Amino acid sequence: MLEINKRYPRKNQRKIQRMGQRKQRDKKRRKRRKRGVCIMNKKIFKAAAVNMDCELGNVKANLKKMADFCKEASTKGALAICFPELATTGYSPTILGEKYYEISEPIPGPSTNYLCKVAKATGLYIVTGISEKSGVPGRLYNSQIAISPEGKIVSIYRKIHVWGLEKLTWRESITCEYGTFDMPMCKAGHMICYDTSFPETARVLSLMGSNVIFDSAAWRNLEADIWELNTRARAVENHVFMICSNRCGVEGDSTLNGESRIIGPRGNVLAAAGHEEEIIYADIDIDSCIKDNAMMLSYMKDRRPEAYSLISDTRNF
Repeated sequence: MLEINKRYPRKNQRKIQRMGQRKQRDKKRRKRRKRGVCIMNKKIFKAAAVNMDCELGNVKANLKKMADFCKEASTKGALAICFPELATTGYSPTILGEKYYEISEPIPGPSTNYLCKVAKATGLYIVTGISEKSGVPGRLYNSQIAISPEGKIVSIYRKIHVWGLEKLTWRESITCEYGTFDMPMCKAGHMICYDTSFPETARVLSLMGSNVIFDSAAWRNLEADIWELNTRARAVENHVFMICSNRCGVEGDSTLNGESRIIGPRGNVLAAAGHEEEIIYADIDIDSCIKDNAMMLSYMKDRRPEAYSLISDTRNF
């Protein structure tokens, strides 16, 4: 009950203002509980993946578009959203070339600070690709970050498998550190595009406890079938959910395929996009994944690491 002080109307006004602020905070918490706690008790959450046509070299325009997608996903009840590889800058090492050294940013930096505010305002986990400027002059990394609903950067992953022409601009991760982060109901892992072509990447993330893997990609239409096979195979092999976001649109002589998808632990496609800009959604049922794995598909338990020594023997290459 608000106590009214007739002698000091300004104090009353401040009390009313503070009460209004508390109501707004409570409203935001209730929204998060709707997406989180009530669903989290069953370990289910809604995830979103974005088919995004990035504007090459225009960081400001891309960030604005990403914020709009986040607002839409939040209204649909999503808890997490995944954006493509290099979503903030666009992807074209041949067209932008040296310009990447101008528009790339450190982490944290202006773009990540902006996205942290968006995450806090929308109550989302935001996972996105970004061109990272390192502390070493002239060294860039093709990175993926995860931002929590509290607006904090909770994980940074530097692409381990850098593809072809990308090597002209970005360095491979020197430390080869796999990125994971904790969500309220599961652990999630990072992958970027070409990483999906290497089964070991997803296997390591699964062994680290990941039930969900976020893949930010920029696959062209020429290799679209390969990406589909890779992502579905990685899901089945490790009994994980794959939340995969791909670029769409045209950059130079390359057509980016789109077809973002969310894949279940049996390789089943839960949601799939077309070739134009859109958001897709799917419920991620962690409980059923864990139960299914325990009852039927004991891939981790039945492994024979002693039989795979050749995989780590670099003398063969």
